[in-house]
Amino acid sequence: MFIKDLSVLDSARQYTSEGFLRVPAAISRVGVQTYTPDEMGVPANGKSLIYVYRPPEEVFSDVSLGSFANKPVTNDHPPELVTAKNAKTYAVGMSGDQVTKLDDRVTTTLTIMDADAIREIEAGKAELSNGYTADIDWTPGITPEGINYDAVQRNIVGNHIALVTKGRAGMTCRLADSQKGGVKMPTVMIDGVNFDAPEQTVQAVAKLQKRLADAEMSAAEMEKDMKAKEDEMAEKEKEAQATNDALKAQLDAAKEAVPTGAALDALVADRADLLEKARTLVPDYEWQGKDAATIRREVVAAKCPTVNMDAASAEYIAARFDLLVEAAPGKTTVDHALTTQVVGTPAATETRPAHIVARDAMIARNREAWKGATK
Repeated sequence: MFIKDLSVLDSARQYTSEGFLRVPAAISRVGVQTYTPDEMGVPANGKSLIYVYRPPEEVFSDVSLGSFANKPVTNDHPPELVTAKNAKTYAVGMSGDQVTKLDDRVTTTLTIMDADAIREIEAGKAELSNGYTADIDWTPGITPEGINYDAVQRNIVGNHIALVTKGRAGMTCRLADSQKGGVKMPTVMIDGVNFDAPEQTVQAVAKLQKRLADAEMSAAEMEKDMKAKEDEMAEKEKEAQATNDALKAQLDAAKEAVPTGAALDALVADRADLLEKARTLVPDYEWQGKDAATIRREVVAAKCPTVNMDAASAEYIAARFDLLVEAAPGKTTVDHALTTQVVGTPAATETRPAHIVARDAMIARNREAWKGATK
């Protein structure tokens, strides 16, 4: 594709003894540049401008730089590529044999030999527009600087450098607008208002807008993360409160389960009564460390070997234990204790604790008291 590009003549001008004008010039640059659909030879499809990326590896390739050396300078763009057949008609000068990279631009020295072209330059015609061929890669993307583009220029080969009256970019190297009737500048929207501005301004604003959008997105992500952490902390606080409530309930239940002094006395009395009954039925019974249900079950098993203990319920065992106690020959023990106290004969085989013996003696005395009342 034949493309026209813009630049500006440097002010460091020199004149040779022949009257030729020699001037350094930046003839092209890297970056995203704008074209009209007509310039690109494609339908508009609702787009007034097409953004084309000129990557450094294409603009500064040895082939591309070398292609702009010793090329004709024309006064305005000719309607066709410059060749040996028409150079006499279109050429007003030549580019230098040294074409180099300077920052993001391509520079060289131009020699203008045509007197009319020199007079126009001296009168203010100082912009340049390159004419070159390039392959267009219609793959859209984003530059490393964050600028969107619609296509990429590749295999750039210079043909000529044209002097032009006005280019779209003013003092920057950029593509020419070949449409008649003036130059259409790119449009940038700021706070909902469209502004016409040079391309470098559009790109700078687009870059700032992208940074702002990225910052807003980052802030939104941070706010989202903070909200998630706050929700997580609230959930943990809720779980901690539930655990605290459960522990408090357990503590309250444990406090309620602690017996009072009267309850402890009752428990001790019940335990002593149960042990007394068990020792009455099985004198050598070992009761230490056993609960009431176990004591009743083992005593019943010892006294009633025919009972199927595996099938017997707790209620049955308790009732059977009480029946055994009711039927036990308890008088022997009581009479023996009474004889010991009244007669004073020591019980050689007595193994019960003294307080048990004393209590049994008191019970025996009370039992015999009625006899004295009838006398």
